[in-house]
Amino acid sequence: MASKGILLALGPAAALGLGRFAYALVLPLMQAAWGLSYAEGGLLGSANTLGYLLGAFLSHGLLGRLGYRRGFFLALLLQGPVLVLTPRLGEAPAFLLRFLQGGLGALVFVAGAALLMAQGRSGRALGVYYGGVGLGLLLAPWLLVGVKSPEGAWGRLGLGAFLMALPPLLAWRELKEPPPPAQGEGSLRPVLPLLVAYGLYGAGYIGYMTFITTSVGHWTLLFSLLGLGALLTGPLWGPWVERVGGRRGLFHVLLVLFLGSLPPLALHLLPVSALLFGLSFLGVITAITQAFRKALPPSAWPTAMGLSTAAFALGQALGPAVAGLFAQHLGKGEGALWAASALLLFALLPAWPQKR
Repeated sequence: MASKGILLALGPAAALGLGRFAYALVLPLMQAAWGLSYAEGGLLGSANTLGYLLGAFLSHGLLGRLGYRRGFFLALLLQGPVLVLTPRLGEAPAFLLRFLQGGLGALVFVAGAALLMAQGRSGRALGVYYGGVGLGLLLAPWLLVGVKSPEGAWGRLGLGAFLMALPPLLAWRELKEPPPPAQGEGSLRPVLPLLVAYGLYGAGYIGYMTFITTSVGHWTLLFSLLGLGALLTGPLWGPWVERVGGRRGLFHVLLVLFLGSLPPLALHLLPVSALLFGLSFLGVITAITQAFRKALPPSAWPTAMGLSTAAFALGQALGPAVAGLFAQHLGKGEGALWAASALLLFALLPAWPQKR
């Protein structure tokens, strides 16, 4: 049964789909209303990424003290108010609020995954959970139809995030906490290569997401296809990863992601590129989670999830800079897409399947 996965999936939908990634849709309105430069807009995005990175690094300690269940719902219910307040207190507080949203988003993502793993849920249920991000991506452009101000945009996103936070409360009583770390258990040595692959994936993934729009435009089409593909993560990759194993499945999904990111496809067949990318970018998370479950004792799963999310966030922080340097060197946005594809290609190497 994937019912808990479906309910908890509204957490990533609100915290990442609406709270984090929809920023790209609101940025033009903020630039027009506030006179933000591209550099200032980038700093706002970096503040959110830094918050996400810090939240991921601290997640295991914070959630261990507060409780994963309590931490998940508290961070999720705060998403709406933080988003609504983002444009209403001035530019300087907006940076702090984007930072806060990033940190809360990391707690939502890590805690929800750890809770599902503690219930012994299958790869399919975890795929449904991660695919919740796609629901947020799919809804975001439609929530913003006709909006003309940053206040209106963030207000709609905040209301949407708050409403999404309510149904997961139905699962409160049925969720149990992950087991505490046991003495002598919890070495992450078996999955260190996968953490490297995951960091490179984060860098390549965000490089594509950052520069594909500047290269081809079509925001609504792009977000809709990415969201539609992401919603299919559970039905597509969940059963496959269960069949072939987490590490082998990670290699397969990264390969599809790499092929979908290639600039010739992205520039000339955008719907195919966006759909392949949407189908795969959350499948990576499904696969690495299954790999953790196979290679590590249950007491080490929450730590592995926190560190993998931190590796992903670190990759996200570095990816746009690397891709931007390539774009500047080549004098066109296509260079950034080639850099993103190269990073995804490098991610395949540490994820190479081991002989059985």
